[in-house]
Amino acid sequence: MKVCKFGGTSMANAEQVKKVCSIVTNDPERRIVVVSAPGKRFDDDTKMTDMLIDCANKYLQNEDYETVLNNIVSRYSEIAGDLELGDQIIMDIENNLRTRISLPFGSNEKFMDRMKAAGEDNAARLFAYYLKSQGFNAQYLNPRDAGLFLSDEYGNARVLPQSFKNLRKIKNMKGIIIFPGFFGYSLSGEVVTFPRGGSDITGSILAAALEADVYENFTDVDSVFVANPKLIKDPKPIPTLTYREMRELSYAGFSILHQETLEPVFKRGVPVNIKNTNNPDAPGTMITPTRNNLLSPVAGIAGDKGFCSLNINKYMMNREVGFGRKVLQILEEECIPFEHMPSGIDDISIILRKSELDDEKKSRIMERIAKELNVDSVSFEYDLGLVMVVGEGMKRTVGITHRIAKALARNDVNIRMINQGSSEVSTMFGVSEDDVDKAIVSIYDEFFR
Repeated sequence: MKVCKFGGTSMANAEQVKKVCSIVTNDPERRIVVVSAPGKRFDDDTKMTDMLIDCANKYLQNEDYETVLNNIVSRYSEIAGDLELGDQIIMDIENNLRTRISLPFGSNEKFMDRMKAAGEDNAARLFAYYLKSQGFNAQYLNPRDAGLFLSDEYGNARVLPQSFKNLRKIKNMKGIIIFPGFFGYSLSGEVVTFPRGGSDITGSILAAALEADVYENFTDVDSVFVANPKLIKDPKPIPTLTYREMRELSYAGFSILHQETLEPVFKRGVPVNIKNTNNPDAPGTMITPTRNNLLSPVAGIAGDKGFCSLNINKYMMNREVGFGRKVLQILEEECIPFEHMPSGIDDISIILRKSELDDEKKSRIMERIAKELNVDSVSFEYDLGLVMVVGEGMKRTVGITHRIAKALARNDVNIRMINQGSSEVSTMFGVSEDDVDKAIVSIYDEFFR
């Protein structure tokens, strides 16, 4: 059995939907299909999920939402019309959307998740309808009926353990199962979504629960590349990655997979195959527990922006038992996760995402650290970007950091901080946000040109 997931570009229009249909029906092992909401049809287009968010915001702000709602229905109508599906499916989709708006809700977050989930839910209904119109035994399966239960963290849900047992019964269902990605239900019966891009996570959960032979994630590129093709002309493709390598690269900016995707399949040992909807015969990239080809120490290079550093200095910090715990407890009480924590004997830097902070939180954190921990200084440093160099072959390989630092220096990129875990699978370099792209190109040239 294969679980396959198709992203937004694969569902963007009728032509793409027909390709998905061909891919699924040409392989009888592809019995479980997870779909995303329709994505962009062209560069300046708007994704369906963004349209739904806009519609929900207008409704919450008592503005005219009908225009956006009609545009949403029109997008589905265009796909259905080109697939010659008739009017019934569009009437069902419009009714679904209006029902979501009319139902009572206890909070704005709850309403927003209910609306966002409509993108994937109606895409799955439409695709199942199309498969049946072509004579295939296919059915839409709602996550609640399947037993996909999530934590009640709106917009940031995590799967609950009982879901895996619930989902196993899908094995006994006949035909092709079309499952909407991105959302599930809380135990109280409310729609709850994963973070954006969470359809990948849905596919991974299903693949793990069903102990699939492989989880195929179809996107719009032939494989994962060593670095961003928008920065590097004709970058080297990566035939095989380990779970750890892909997890690090996803975290650091690779948009191929959501960074939380690999946890379920990692625990069950299900391999992941990244493939291209537009070129399904290409082998793609396999993600497996281990790999043998370690000829190049570096597997991939990724970068991301939007970070800041909380810098704390206190003389004799290293002798104060529990200092780090107290700092992290303050962040925990402010509900702020941290990314990295490089340190010296008298100072510590905690890397945070700027999106997690506002001015009020920043002031409160600095005040609490200054008073409660009696530090010599505490400050925030902004405009920080992170570049991750990843590869299982970096372990116990002499001179990797030297080569990276030399490449960056050669291109006038200043290293603001370095952090490496004990596994040596990845090394983080903190640089100015303006230098992230230049740093990626410099490191790629050092190892691959």
